[in-house]
Amino acid sequence: GPGRSKLGIHVQWNNSPEIMEFIRRMKPSVVKAVGDKGFLAEVKAVSPQTITIARNEDEQLVAEGDPVAAARAYVAAHLDEYRRHPAVDYWEGYNEPIVGADMAWFAAFEAERARAMAEHGLRVAIGSFSTGVPEWDEFIAFLPAVREAQAHGGILALHEYDAPVMDRYVGVALPGRPPAGHRG
Repeated sequence: GPGRSKLGIHVQWNNSPEIMEFIRRMKPSVVKAVGDKGFLAEVKAVSPQTITIARNEDEQLVAEGDPVAAARAYVAAHLDEYRRHPAVDYWEGYNEPIVGADMAWFAAFEAERARAMAEHGLRVAIGSFSTGVPEWDEFIAFLPAVREAQAHGGILALHEYDAPVMDRYVGVALPGRPPAGHRG
């Protein structure tokens, strides 16, 4: 039978019976859904141990104003959707935000989003950073959000992908760090 892999699948549109056939047969560790989230109840029914993560199709992050108020407004705007999908284990926020100099703002936003979601019995997947970002030194400013997510049962989401192979940059130095053969 299939072994336990840490890999899962990302489903934007559940438009093929092969998706659920794969989940029934392989019982993946993670299934992420964007847009179409209704099938996640079936995922949990056939594979209860599969972790489900979902994200709404949102506009890009605009880091302005009070981050605490912005996080509260974000959760309030999506709360009905969250409640319609109780099979979701973790909810991502903004997809692959371009943060740059606004990392402290974004960390405060994500920390408050974790707190606000927890008030409704919901858990967050914070960050949702694109592959290769943030840089090593920039991540330090995001640590308060990581601590708050941990305190409320949340997780850190990193969108790590590459092509044509996943290990293309292993051994390449991170900015400001010496190269190491086992990472990159």
